[in-house]
Amino acid sequence: MLRLERVNVFAKLAVAALVTVLAWFVHTPLVEAVLAAAMLLVLLDCRLPQTRGFLRLSLLVFSMATASWLVNFLLHGQPIGAALAQSLLLALRLIVTTTCFYIAVETTSAGALLAACSAARLPGSATLVLLLIVGMIPLLREEYHRIGDTQRIRGLDVDRGPILARVRHALARGVPLLVQSYRAAEAVSLALSLYGFDPRQKRTTWREVSWLFVQPQLLPPPE
Repeated sequence: MLRLERVNVFAKLAVAALVTVLAWFVHTPLVEAVLAAAMLLVLLDCRLPQTRGFLRLSLLVFSMATASWLVNFLLHGQPIGAALAQSLLLALRLIVTTTCFYIAVETTSAGALLAACSAARLPGSATLVLLLIVGMIPLLREEYHRIGDTQRIRGLDVDRGPILARVRHALARGVPLLVQSYRAAEAVSLALSLYGFDPRQKRTTWREVSWLFVQPQLLPPPE
């Protein structure tokens, strides 16, 4: 199989978008399940280091989404069979969408993304946003595991037990993760402000900060 690390990131994002559109045009749970299984097989073939954690989280999200939509459809008066089929269809669409974009992002390094943005001649602000998104994902992942380790130290087993207990523990882990993501975004914005980043200017240099600037004199060529 072609190594996805060598594929242009915009090509991978385009393929992920096409797969997502295809998944949302499918109206049969069986076909949607086949598409989701195909994306999971591609993920397993990539052999990413965080594949096990992603699969565990995907199973939890699939269970939560199916249960919530099933209750919603039943409350709206749909029959149990139609409500279950529709709930499975929506949950499988969510799995397909998250899996294909997870593959596209996780197989792209920050350097490869910067090179692709430079080759595409994207504006500096758009390049910065993309780099911050890709750079924040590993930080949030580390923070997610750190929160889980803290909960385990306090006696909360977050990875075992019945599914309802896992859902409750996942919510308990998601709230501090959301708070930390806001704090990280605020720290990044503060750092950009301190370094003089201004989106209204095409380029900022250290010359605008210094009071005096002495043009270096070129040495004469050797005789």
